[in-house]
Amino acid sequence: MNKDVLLQVDGPVAVITLNRPEAHNSLSPGIIEGVSEAYRRCDADDTIRSVVLTGAGRSFCAGADMSGGGDTFDAGAVAAEVDSCPLAMQAFEVRKPVIAACNGHAVGAGLGLAMQADMRVFAAEGKYGFLQSRRGVVTDFAMEFLLPRMIGVEKALELLMRGQLLSGEEAVCWGLAARSVASEEVLDTALEIARDIALNAAPMAVAMHKRLLWQGLGLSYQQLAAKESRALNYTMQQADAVEGGVAWLERREPRWQGTPAADWPEWMDD
Repeated sequence: MNKDVLLQVDGPVAVITLNRPEAHNSLSPGIIEGVSEAYRRCDADDTIRSVVLTGAGRSFCAGADMSGGGDTFDAGAVAAEVDSCPLAMQAFEVRKPVIAACNGHAVGAGLGLAMQADMRVFAAEGKYGFLQSRRGVVTDFAMEFLLPRMIGVEKALELLMRGQLLSGEEAVCWGLAARSVASEEVLDTALEIARDIALNAAPMAVAMHKRLLWQGLGLSYQQLAAKESRALNYTMQQADAVEGGVAWLERREPRWQGTPAADWPEWMDD
């Protein structure tokens, strides 16, 4: 990690914090590198079962750092070609649930970063939107692929072309998140979801559901059903398929054995 990103692990839950509060956590090389590194660690470390991504201070992420003014997007001022998906590992590639706890504003690339997570909790008081059209550039984080599949083509087109700001409650109505709460409740709400999954859901089943859902965005029904059937049969042969039922009958927390790092079948990534 570096000073722009903090990683704290509390039992089975990891919290990744964007740590540039003085700049509203606007993207920096340190944030890109730090989030990438944190995602890789969370994916590989099987003691971590859930991940929460949040921001320090009053904002989640204000998107691109505009401190350069007119030079921010000036081709002559950019040293190298920009990758619109700059993370070395995207949130949807992590084999653990990633929950974006948007404690405040998330705009532009900041909202894109949150939309790549599996779930989002928005602050009711926050502002959310893709402002790139109003800055003269195209959006990033593959939003043209993800948004239509998440909220439909018409809503995606309006958000990207118009570039309007939504409140947390409006963003939920648009389908950008499942829930909006008061800003001081955002992190606790995300942690509650993360801990519930970490303690009560089998890590391999969670990881396979996540991979199937995200891969399914680009698969046909037949392709997805065939892979789902293979995953179902694989999990039915594992010890956790017995443990889940026994733990329920005995009214105790399950003791899961399967882990993505140790038991992940290569064909899940095909």
